[in-house]
Amino acid sequence: MLLLLILVIGFYLYKTGELQNILNKIQGNGSNNSNEARRIIDIRFAKGEISAEEYNKLKNIL
Repeated sequence: MLLLLILVIGFYLYKTGELQNILNKIQGNGSNNSNEARRIIDIRFAKGEISAEEYNKLKNIL
């Protein structure tokens, strides 16, 4: 019964993507934050929410 509970919780974490977040925190992947920030400014630039000048400034800060 306990094994079934562990499998269900593991499957839930896998499907929601939380398992990858937990594993990244355990591994101490610090570059993930800068990658996430870079992805966000890429999306904002693609949507036209920020100008090319702002995009380059934010990219250089990262």
